Amino acid sequence: MFPGSVKQAGRFFSEARILELYSEIRDYLPKQRRKEFEKSWVVNNLLVGSRKRRRLEKKLRCTLPALIDITPTEKCNLNCLGCCALSYSRSVEMTADQIRSIIGQARELGIYLVGFLGGEPFARKDLFRVVEENNDMAFRISTNGTMLEGETIEALKRCGNLVTFFSLEGFEEETDGWRGNGVYTHIMESMSKLKQERLLFGFSVLLHKNNVRAVVSTPFLAAMRDAGCKFGLFFPYGPAGDSARYELRLDENEISESLSILGVLSKNYTMLLIKEGFTAPGDSGDYIAEKGCRAGVTVNITPEGNVEPCNCIQFFKDNILTSRLEDIYASPYFEEIRELHPEDRRECLVVARPREVMEVVKRHQVSETHKDAMSHLEKYVWNIERKEQRIPSRQTRPIDI
Repeated sequence: MFPGSVKQAGRFFSEARILELYSEIRDYLPKQRRKEFEKSWVVNNLLVGSRKRRRLEKKLRCTLPALIDITPTEKCNLNCLGCCALSYSRSVEMTADQIRSIIGQARELGIYLVGFLGGEPFARKDLFRVVEENNDMAFRISTNGTMLEGETIEALKRCGNLVTFFSLEGFEEETDGWRGNGVYTHIMESMSKLKQERLLFGFSVLLHKNNVRAVVSTPFLAAMRDAGCKFGLFFPYGPAGDSARYELRLDENEISESLSILGVLSKNYTMLLIKEGFTAPGDSGDYIAEKGCRAGVTVNITPEGNVEPCNCIQFFKDNILTSRLEDIYASPYFEEIRELHPEDRRECLVVARPREVMEVVKRHQVSETHKDAMSHLEKYVWNIERKEQRIPSRQTRPIDI
């Protein structure tokens, strides 16, 4: 049953070596965790959920995602440069029952994949019980990798439907320069522990000027593969919040170039490399699981329940604790955010069209998810437009493969 399902699911990944990766995962996972992974990630997430969403989209007349992100807590033991979450209050946390309610609403809409963001999600030990209770759902959790001790790893072993993604910026120089001394070593030690226990994990990278040549490279991909990663996520850095580093933003040409090179490099690995936040006409689909920016589709839900179009567009119209998820997706605010995407391009809106985003936000008179969100967005737009006026056509040095 499952090999046939994976072959059918392969169409979601174009020519990515999904069958080869799937065979490797089957051999890697213990029997019980393999069954849970197949049920949640392969059958429900890729097949059952997709069919259900397509039916409901016609009825609701809105776009439904394969994934929603929930931020259960903003508490974190690090203070990383450029973190879009540093502006939020760390005093409010979502309760486990509120998380269960959101998961239930997502399932009703055919959304079987839930991401946990932060803050540091592993600061919330009760998340494991929620994941275990919803073993038909697929979960991914983004972590800084510094809180995976014995108790946490034992809990992960009970959750075959959860995949851990370690956030890092490249090798030691890039990661520690962004996150703090010793973090890269801690991440690699945590990866080693998960590999030893045959737990599924991957890496997650924000592409910016300080790290793009380090991570878009054979040495980095080889290091992640050797560490045991089966997946890799790549996001263009969209500055937001108090710690926004506007000067590190890549322009559209730099992003497109780096992701095209990743398409070439990915052919040498059985890892599934996923680019999120940017695609363009003619881009290779060899390693892509979900193309382009998903703002207004794959939402981020804050600890207070406020529903953002993404975690870099820090404005909300509705709260999930008082509104239904299906109504939020169909709202004029989210509809207009989605309409900012031209049909043939789905670049990160924060990177490519920040002024248009700001105009939509102001037109709908939405609320800030933290008190300085509008001033940060206005400053960002001003910085980008001033730079474009000063350097109308900048030539970039090619990235070496």
